[in-house]
Amino acid sequence: YIISYVGEFIMNFLFIQTINSIYDIVWGLELLGHNVTIFEQTQFDPNNSIESDNIAFSNFLYSNKYNFVISYLFIPAISDCCFKLNIPYISITYDSPLVSLFTNSIYHNTNYTFIFDRMECERLQRLNIPHIYHLPLAVNLERVGALDITTQDERLYSHDISFVGNLYEDNFYNESIGFFPENLQLSLKLYLTKHLCDWTSLRQWPCLSDECVNFMKATFDFANWNPTDFLSDSNFFGILLLSRKLCEMERITILNYLSQYYKVDFYTNSTSKFLNNVNLHTGVDYYTVMNKIFYLSKINLNITLPSIESGIPQRVLDIMGSGGFVLTNYQPEIEEVFEIGKDIEVFHTLEELYEKCSYYLTHEKERLTIAMNGYIKIRNNFSYNRLLKKIISTVQEELQ
Repeated sequence: YIISYVGEFIMNFLFIQTINSIYDIVWGLELLGHNVTIFEQTQFDPNNSIESDNIAFSNFLYSNKYNFVISYLFIPAISDCCFKLNIPYISITYDSPLVSLFTNSIYHNTNYTFIFDRMECERLQRLNIPHIYHLPLAVNLERVGALDITTQDERLYSHDISFVGNLYEDNFYNESIGFFPENLQLSLKLYLTKHLCDWTSLRQWPCLSDECVNFMKATFDFANWNPTDFLSDSNFFGILLLSRKLCEMERITILNYLSQYYKVDFYTNSTSKFLNNVNLHTGVDYYTVMNKIFYLSKINLNITLPSIESGIPQRVLDIMGSGGFVLTNYQPEIEEVFEIGKDIEVFHTLEELYEKCSYYLTHEKERLTIAMNGYIKIRNNFSYNRLLKKIISTVQEELQ
């Protein structure tokens, strides 16, 4: 190794692109002074292995020297190759559940897997999988801070309440519910009714009955649909069937509820006939326009995908890192790192959501103070500089 100007080792990283990959890892590592090569040949899908891509990667890795391979999400094929060549593989997970984590490749001792959702992390730790760590996500403050807000931006994106996201209307529940017998339909609808817009307690992954699982396998030829090695069919099909449907229902309910009282602007590529009086806009670019909306909106909503059990979604941190005020449904890990009412605001019910929108739309000083406090907390504790230093030091300690 070569000693860098900060007295730390300069290391060589190989960054693996995933489908819809962002590149903040590359940015952060280079700012720390490390050398980063991007594997350009393909973008990997963690849940769909393509043998020709795997061979190309294996040949490339064998012919070059790297201290670490690193990626967003966990890619079993990359893990398998790194294990064969005894090269540490670092992955950072921002989605839950990530199905690929529940495959046998996760047991390789060359993996160093960092998961943002504590509940998902603990599920894997209980299985005695090596090198599994809980670590909240981060924001690329250098990229976000480089945005230039113009007068035209102020005209276009200065909203009272905005939400950027999808409705997940293309979900398996909508496609399949008509095939279920009446008694099973009732049980599924009871689950959705029970949990709709209620964040007062932890919502664990849905668990289907054996009767429901057996019906799905027999009706939809689901015998080989669960690609995991140790995630139960009950959980896998429960998440597949119910989590995105519950998200669709919650997002439509919230947007329609608030639009009765306030101006609500929704940026999305989704389509729905169930939205009323909501100002619809097409989806926006993650790297540029999205952060302008966060900065210029008085209130930025976050409505978490229900399959994220306890963790803080990337969207919450992105809003705060842009200097925006965020109002999010409650997630248990929020109060572990933020002070609610000082750095961030949350709601547990629709009634509380309405009350807090009403308050913060009419109390600008309090709203801006929370937005500033949130930004400072992100700057001091959730930068990519800090995240990557933590990851590298953790892996180095394990390797000693």
